Amino acid sequence: MTKHLNAIREYCDSQNWNYSLDEEKNYLTMRMGLRSVESCTIYAQERGEDGFTVYTVFPIKVPEGKRDAVAMFLTRANYGLILGNFELDFDDGEIRFKVTTICGEGNILPPDVMERTFDMGFCMFDRYGEGLLSVLYGNAAPIEAVDAIERRDDDESDPPVAPTAPGGTLLS
Repeated sequence: MTKHLNAIREYCDSQNWNYSLDEEKNYLTMRMGLRSVESCTIYAQERGEDGFTVYTVFPIKVPEGKRDAVAMFLTRANYGLILGNFELDFDDGEIRFKVTTICGEGNILPPDVMERTFDMGFCMFDRYGEGLLSVLYGNAAPIEAVDAIERRDDDESDPPVAPTAPGGTLLS
């Protein structure tokens, strides 16, 4: 077993996750539940000596007639993302979120970086999953679905805070 695949396995063991390991093809696979859908499949695949890629695969294939709208939604969701991106396979309708981590030849990622690499796909599908489903099944416009998500996130991350004195008394 290669060093990166071994480190991925050790990390998954430390989280008590159930997974399958394919040492011949250098990847690990498992299933996880999300808020928007029952479960998704995760693949962690070694990328030579330099690092690995984690794919979080949405469990619903996009019907051919919806692929353009979903592609528009995913493109808008991707804009501005720093770590990772959504991908749509136009041939079969598979949607996945990809995060590639480069740790440099001879280096192993620390557990906190490995955790962020695995969690990013879950977080992005939890963030955008409801909007994705609204485009797929509710005929929502992609731009409106993404805008609603990002407005909600802005509202939740920057709530107005009234100045308070010690003990919680409002200052005027």
